[in-house]
Amino acid sequence: MRTLDKRVLGMGIMVCRRRRTNMSGLSFPSGCRIPARSSEWYARCPMSANLAPYYDAVINWKKRLAREMPLLEELAREAGGRILVPACGTGGHVVALAERGFAVLGFDADANAFEFTRRRISSAAGAIAAAGGKPEVRLLAMENAADLHAEFDAAFCLGNALPGLSVEGQLLAALRGVAGVLRQGGVFLTQNLNYDLRWRERASEFPLLAGETPREEILLVKFADYHADYINFHAMFLAREKPAGRWQAYQRTSRQIPLLQKLLADYAAQAGLGEFSFWGDYARSPFDPAKSADLVLAARKL
Repeated sequence: MRTLDKRVLGMGIMVCRRRRTNMSGLSFPSGCRIPARSSEWYARCPMSANLAPYYDAVINWKKRLAREMPLLEELAREAGGRILVPACGTGGHVVALAERGFAVLGFDADANAFEFTRRRISSAAGAIAAAGGKPEVRLLAMENAADLHAEFDAAFCLGNALPGLSVEGQLLAALRGVAGVLRQGGVFLTQNLNYDLRWRERASEFPLLAGETPREEILLVKFADYHADYINFHAMFLAREKPAGRWQAYQRTSRQIPLLQKLLADYAAQAGLGEFSFWGDYARSPFDPAKSADLVLAARKL
C-alpha cells in the first residue's frame, strides 16, 4: 500500500482528539462536513451505501485467523462439523472454516456484507472444494435464526457483534435464536471486547487502521462517546482512489450496550446456554475484568 498522505493522518488524529467540539468544521455523528481549508484534497460526501469492502480492507486477515482459528477449529472438530457463524460480516471466518473441511452457514443482517461474503466464497471455491468444505451464506438477523430450519453443532459469533444489538430485547432474542438452532450439547462461542474494562476507563480514542481495496487506499478513524447506559461508537473511513485521487470521508455511527461479563452470562443463561467458560483471548487465558482486552465466552446448549 502506498504511504498515506501525512495531512490525512493528521486529520484522522485531529478528528479523534476534537470529537466533542465542532472544530475545523467537522460534525459528528449526524453528518460529515469537510474543513474548508482542506478542500483541495478532501471531498464532501454522504455516508457510503456500502462500507463492507472498507471494513474488510482494514482487517489483517492473515494475522487474525492465525490467532483465532486454532481454537475455533478445535471446538468445531470436537462439536461435530456443522458450523453456524451468526453476524458473519464479510465472511472471513466462513471461508476459513470451509477451507478446513467444515459445512459452514454464515449469515448477516447487512445486505452489503452478505454480498461481500458471497463473492468471497466464490473466489475461494477451489480451495474449499479441495478440502471438502460446504459454505453457505444467508441474509438474516440473529433473532430470526429459527428461519434456518436446520440444526448445528457449533455457533461462533465473533468480532464484537453482540454489543451492537442495542434495541430493547434484541440481544436476548438473538441469543435465543442462535441457541434454538444448536443441538443439545452444541457449542456456542462469542468474542467481544472487555466492556467491564472499557466501561470503567471510558476509552474514547482508538488506534488508526489502514488498508486498501483494489481501487482505493483506506484509513479508519474510530472514537466513542459514553452515555448513561449506552455507547455511541463512530467509525469514519477516509478513502481515495489510487494512485492519487481525492480523499473522501464516509461515517457510520452505531449504538452499543456495555456488555459486561455478568450481563452476557445472564442473557446466555436465559437463552438456554450453560457450562460457561470465560477467557480473555483465543489462547484461553483466564478472563480478567481489569486487564483483558477481550471477553470470550464458551458455552453449551443445555
